[in-house]
Amino acid sequence: MTTLSEAGLDGIEVDHEDHDVSDREMLRELATGLDLVVTGSSDYHGAGKTGHGLGINTTAPDQWERLKSAAGEGSSHGGVMR
Repeated sequence: MTTLSEAGLDGIEVDHEDHDVSDREMLRELATGLDLVVTGSSDYHGAGKTGHGLGINTTAPDQWERLKSAAGEGSSHGGVMR
């Protein structure tokens, strides 16, 4: 069975308002183990998105550089950010 990372997954959203501390820790460990980019998001769209501001969770600069590299310079996943 092909895993998502083998199929081309470059990153995973870890820092998000819907993820509590233990969820974030588990997702961060998963990302590290699979060498995935760790992203953050405010997810400010859709119904019921209240109580947090736009941009409250961001992607760390080193992770942003990894995303840009994967998209622009090519990656093991064909150079396409998915």
